[in-house]
Formats: sequence, C-alpha cells, structure tokens
Amino acid sequence: MRILVLSTVHRWNDPRIFHKEACTLAQEHEVIHAAVGEGEEQIVNGVRVRLLGIWKSRADRVLLWLRAYREIFKWRPDAIHFHDPELALILLPLAFLSNMRMVCDIHEDPTEGYGRRPWIPKYLRGMIRGFFGLLLRVAPAIYDVVILAEDSYRSHFPKKDNIHMLRNYAIIPEPDVPYYDRFEGYDPQKELRLIFVGVLMKYRGAYTMIDIVDKLKDVYPNVTLDLIGRAQPLSIETDLKEAAERLDGRIKLHGYIDWKEMESHFRRAHIGLVPIKPFPNLTGSLATKLYDYMIYGLPFVASNFPLWMEFVKQNPAGITEDATDAEAFAKAIANLAESPDKLRELSHNGYRLVREKFSWQKESETLLQIYRDFS
Repeated sequence: MRILVLSTVHRWNDPRIFHKEACTLAQEHEVIHAAVGEGEEQIVNGVRVRLLGIWKSRADRVLLWLRAYREIFKWRPDAIHFHDPELALILLPLAFLSNMRMVCDIHEDPTEGYGRRPWIPKYLRGMIRGFFGLLLRVAPAIYDVVILAEDSYRSHFPKKDNIHMLRNYAIIPEPDVPYYDRFEGYDPQKELRLIFVGVLMKYRGAYTMIDIVDKLKDVYPNVTLDLIGRAQPLSIETDLKEAAERLDGRIKLHGYIDWKEMESHFRRAHIGLVPIKPFPNLTGSLATKLYDYMIYGLPFVASNFPLWMEFVKQNPAGITEDATDAEAFAKAIANLAESPDKLRELSHNGYRLVREKFSWQKESETLLQIYRDFS
C-alpha cells in the first residue's frame, strides 16, 4: 500500500509523526512523508521525505496546503494519514469524492486545541474552537479511521469501531541505553544540571525557568539549565539570551536538536523540568517529555495538573509542583536536589517503568494492524 503521511504544521522529523508513525509504516508499506521543511527529497529510514517549505506567517500556511494537494495528486496514494486539525477541513472533498483511505490523527484536545491559538483574534476563538471541535468529533463519520493520541480524548467521541488509541509512548533506543547511576559522587553544590526539552514558549514555562534559575543560583552557585528546542516567538529567544548573559551563562540555549542526538544532554543532567502553565489544550494531555526523561532514568519536576499528578502517583518517576509559582517550583527542585536517595529511586523507577508500560513497540503493532485491516 502507498501511504502519504501529511502535515503542514509539523516539521518533517517530528518525533510522533516521522520517527514513530511514518518509520513504523515503512516496515510494511511504501511511505511518502510530506511535511514542513526545506531541501531536496531524501530517503530516511525507508521513508521518502518530501519537504513542503516552511511557514513564517499565517499566509504561508495556505501555500503549504496547496503544496499538500500537489503531493496528493503527484503520488495518488492508497491512503492519506494526516495530522493537523485544519487538514480535517481542507481534505474534506477527498473524503467524499475519492476512493483513498483517509486516516485522521488527532494529537490535541478536540474541544480546546485549535481555537486557543494565540494568533487567532480573541473575538473569533470561541467560534473557531467550536467549529473545529465539532468537525473533529464527527470525523469518525467522515474518515475511514480516527486515531487519538491520548486516552483523555476518548470521552469526546461516540463509540465507533473506527476510533483507535495510539498513545504517544516512548521509542526505546536500539540498542537500548544501559541504566547508569548519574548520582554516583553527586553533590549539588559542585554541580546541579537541569534540562528542558521542547518548544520554548511563555505558557510552556520559558520565563518561569529564568526565574527558577535566578532563585536557585544563590543556594547552588553551579546550577545550570540546558534548554533544547526552538523559541517561539523569536522575542523569547532574545529574552532568554539576555537572561543567560545576566545569569553568567547558567542558562545554555542549544536550539533545536533531533531527539536521536540528545542522549549526551540527557546523560549529563540531574533533573528534567516540565514547568508548563495551565492551558486547556495541555492540562488534559501528558507531555511526551516525561517519557523522554524516563528513558534515560532522569527524575523530573513537572506541573501539578490533576492528570499529571495521577500519572506520577501511579508511576513515581518524578514529582509535581505548581508551575505558576516559580518560587514554589524552585523550592521543589531544591528539596529534590538535596535528596540523593530519592533522586536515585525516581531514576530507577522511570527507567524501568517506561520500558515495562510506556514503550512505543506495542503502539506500533496497533498502527500496523490498522493498515493490515485496510488490505
């Protein structure tokens, strides 16, 4: 079967879309992956990668939609596996007029996600949120298959056989990384390395982390924070660079790094951070960086959303704290930093649990079976 994996929002090497789904499908099918990026066509892990360009303004998105349709007509796939809420609207004609299989992959809360975009005028957000929420909820009646990334989304949909869970679990490295005791000889006064991996935005804690390092530096003079990811908008990158200079280089900006190249950063860190602010589209989803930290046995301090607190209660690999209070969050980090036995226990737990319960391997079998059923 020829499958076109399509996104006009996400970069081509997005961990879920490319590394998990497209590469899994390439084990049994011909896969063309068309997504955001610049450059020539390339073959990566058996996937033909087609780059649609990048978007800097909302008007650029229209051009990417047109290029997406160009890819569809060029390759004439047997199935289109698409990932963006707006594509659920833009591809509607194909759902009714073509014989291509259509797979709608939903990554965000269908009742909250789309209309909350900060670039949408406030007076339109409620209407747009309602429209896309309705569209995604009726997607099972329109498209051949609907895939949900979170169990918490399931309650928004009717009980239909074409709805499948494909949880955003962790890809365990091959060969696997052995467990190592990062706390052997650990002394937070000599070195305390914090890390954050993900998009650097205001509501994802970019400024909170500046305050956290500022509050910790007097107690831990050698504290550092590695920030791995792009800043959005660019003004945040400017502010982070200024903060890094003001804090004598304790904040280190690495920019975007492909997840397969981040092992060395994970290995050096002592505590992972997930200080995300309460945001309707995020409080109902588990941050995938929790799993990323657990792969390497890295304890974490995360926001105290009810869903996250329940996860940590059942899977003690980190702790939670109120991310709207930088002082409380910094105190939680300090308390954990002073407890090497607790750190070591959380480290062991995370390394074990992600392999026992949260590995992508099982989810990949579900994905392959969906397409086997098409055949």
